Formats: sequence, structure tokens, C-alpha cells
Amino acid sequence: MTNAARRTYARPGAARAATARLGRWRRCAVRGAVALAAAALAGCAGLPGPMAPGTTPAPAATAAQNPAAPFPASVAPVGAARVRLGDPVSFVLSAGAAGYGHLYLLNASGTVVALAEGLALAPGAPVLFPAPDTGFTIRASAPLGANRVLLLVTRQPFAGLGGGGAGAAPVTLAVRAEAFVAQLNAATAGLAPDGWALAEARVEVVAAGG
Repeated sequence: MTNAARRTYARPGAARAATARLGRWRRCAVRGAVALAAAALAGCAGLPGPMAPGTTPAPAATAAQNPAAPFPASVAPVGAARVRLGDPVSFVLSAGAAGYGHLYLLNASGTVVALAEGLALAPGAPVLFPAPDTGFTIRASAPLGANRVLLLVTRQPFAGLGGGGAGAAPVTLAVRAEAFVAQLNAATAGLAPDGWALAEARVEVVAAGG
């Protein structure tokens, strides 16, 4: 990946691969519905385990929480929070109030991907991402290590930080994780205290035999 923002779309009727990076997650276009590896939902409990030698650790910058948020928000991987290279990965997003979901990936190498922005969320109605009708899936790929997933939920439309407006086409941002977290904190500081909530999950990518 270059430092320039890159947007990749799946072309209709083709099984064309594109990259969205988790670790360096691949976003692969597929025909038909996306099959999930597991149906059970699990959050990311505790810290990821040891990473392979030479792996860059996940950034330590802290995304600001909103103690005044009158509603909860949640992002959780479908299945385990520890996935092997090549495994498909999906997330369940939820919020306790109607709003808009903005999903960001901070991968083990420090690259940041806006996975989706402006997704409509309804209270008590979890949303699967990627949804089967989007025509793509996410698979874990190198580098190994811990990946952070941030879900910002806003009650009002939010310009987002991906530069592309609403949509579900992943965009690799021309900013490193530490700088992105600073931008996110600055953006949320300008929102009404009762108008947003932030949730975080971690996913660790391990070797195929791990």
C-alpha cells in the first residue's frame, strides 16, 4: 500500500480480489451470500497473546470514550477474537439508539482502514458487517498480531474520517494509527456530549497452524 488513500470496489459479476487490510486483511469479492465461520458471538476479552517475532504491536493510543453517552454501542467479532491466516472475519455492530455507525480498523502494522461510514443503526437491531448482500468478505492475512476495531456511533450524520462519505467500501487512509486516533478524538470533542458513543474490539491474527 502507498501512503495515498486507496478505494477498491468489487466489479459486478466478477470474483475480483481487493485489499482492505486487517493485519493486512483481504477484502475479496465473492458471488452469492457470504458464509460465516461461526454463528456464536463473542467480544474481545483481555489482551491479545504473544505475537510472532518481528511483528509490530498494535498502537497504544487511546481513543476517547464518552462518559456522557446516554446509549451503549458495541462491536464484536463473529466467533473467536483470535483468528488464523485465511479465516473469514465478520463483526456485529449494535447501538442503544438510532444513529449512524462508522467502523475503523487499526491493524498490527499501524495502517488505518475506514471499513464503513454512515451505516444506519437502529436500537435493538444488531447489524452484521460485512453484510451478505455487499458481495465481499474479509479474510485475515499477514502481518500477524493484534488489530483494533473502533465503532463510532453518532446520532446525527457525521462527515467521517475516511474522506468518502457514507458507504461500505473500505478505504485505506493516508494516516498512521496514532495520528488517526488524535483526529478521531478531536472530531468527537466537537460533537454534542449526548450525541455519540464509541466501542472497541480487538482481533488477533495468528499463523494458520496456531
